Amino acid sequence: MVFRVTERQRLILVPGAVEQMQAYAQRRWRNAEAGGVLLGRHLLDSHDVVVDEVTTPQDSDRRSRFSFFRSRRHESLARERWQIQSSTMAYLGLWHTHPEADPTPSGVDRNDWAQAVSRDAYEGDLLFFPIVGTRCVRVWTLSRRGTFRELKREVKRG
Repeated sequence: MVFRVTERQRLILVPGAVEQMQAYAQRRWRNAEAGGVLLGRHLLDSHDVVVDEVTTPQDSDRRSRFSFFRSRRHESLARERWQIQSSTMAYLGLWHTHPEADPTPSGVDRNDWAQAVSRDAYEGDLLFFPIVGTRCVRVWTLSRRGTFRELKREVKRG
């Protein structure tokens, strides 16, 4: 999946990362919200950002039908991946699911994202926040300056 960030920058979610997130889509009433951290890289030869992998729900997370609390285990996993990848794996944002076809962020989501942007250590000016719905994935960004917006998905023309 490819999303347009700016005229010169794209967010690229590799198929494996998308599949991992979509595996937790809340398609049944008993499915709890799930989430994790986006890990990847800022490409040197372009402005593009690539999400290569995601962390998935951990036993220490708190999950229910309409809420998800990400435990510190995700931070540990991200740090481990960063060390294994010789300090080249970057923290790019947070993802989670919603039990709706076309997901939209709640006030709780937006507060969580604002905390991540202000407290977390990351490269660049913004973080990415995909929400996986039962029918589609939508992505928002929040910048250090507080600019909040939804990214548009690019559709291949063939």
